[in-house]
Amino acid sequence: DEWYTPRATCDVIAGWLAGAGGLSFDAPVLCPADLLPDGSESHMPQALMDRGFKNIRVTRDLPMDTLFADWHRGEVIVANPPFTLLVAFRKWLKITGAKYCVLSRPGTLNGWPVIETGGRFKCEKGRGVVAAWMQNIADTSIQIDESKALGDCANCERARCPPNHMTGDWTPGKPRKLYGWCNAVNHGINGCWCMAHTIKGKRNFTRFFHKDGAGL
Repeated sequence: DEWYTPRATCDVIAGWLAGAGGLSFDAPVLCPADLLPDGSESHMPQALMDRGFKNIRVTRDLPMDTLFADWHRGEVIVANPPFTLLVAFRKWLKITGAKYCVLSRPGTLNGWPVIETGGRFKCEKGRGVVAAWMQNIADTSIQIDESKALGDCANCERARCPPNHMTGDWTPGKPRKLYGWCNAVNHGINGCWCMAHTIKGKRNFTRFFHKDGAGL
């Protein structure tokens, strides 16, 4: 969560937003899940301000309710929120179309990864987590050697894709390379994924693929 995000990680994210992310220093930024009752804040708001961002607002609650969320339209959400809230947050993002840059578990958010931060982290207390900073601000995808693929939808034995928000409109049998988590993050492959790729009756672990426009 936000309170365990090292300052060094916050500095990298602030730098990415100002550089490759193309975010204006005047852009309104919301840092949710970030304010304790005593008024203390995490490293993220300070890292953003030190980088030059001028309009930083801090709140306690991650926006998840379309009627009562503490979010002003146009604010870019930057945070490391509790992972238990990410599914509800994803649904809220789909409705509002808000821009974000958020640390996420694999397969939770649909955006593109920030390549510079990688796909594994340690918090200030030394605990490790498999995750990536996902965002829908800039397409970070780069060319990948297809020999790194762990599968291809063209070879899937299923009659249809599972009915979920990632693959419900797709059909097995069409060529679509599938990659493991590390290669997906390192090559900016967006957060589209499938847990149902089946070969010889055996279903594989989560695989990630690129889908045009899926980060938006």
